Amino acid sequence: MEFDDDLPIYSIGVASKILKVHPRTLRIYEAEGLILPPRRGGKRLYSKNDLVRIECLRKLIHEENLSIPGIKKLLEFTPCWKLKECSPEKRKKCRELSGKKRKCWEFSQRTCEKSCQNCEVYLKEN
Repeated sequence: MEFDDDLPIYSIGVASKILKVHPRTLRIYEAEGLILPPRRGGKRLYSKNDLVRIECLRKLIHEENLSIPGIKKLLEFTPCWKLKECSPEKRKKCRELSGKKRKCWEFSQRTCEKSCQNCEVYLKEN
């Protein structure tokens, strides 16, 4: 049986163990608007694609020495898969490339609010 890579199934504790980070790190990324995990019953749940995105963010921070504000600025202009070379396996599973999801600027004439938490396009998609 295969699971949808967008299916939010990992709790913050499980996600942090898989990623080898402290749960506080994931909360910081959420507070900064870099990730927006859905919640069920008040608990954050992460999908496999969320974990891939977080790994990409961690590489940008630790290998490329980018700050969180720097990453946020870059992501205003370009999706993460253009910032960091992904392996062919990761690219096959990437929702940005697969067309499962589209960035708001691809189908909205509105100016980006720079925060997906209030974006009507993001909220409709999720």
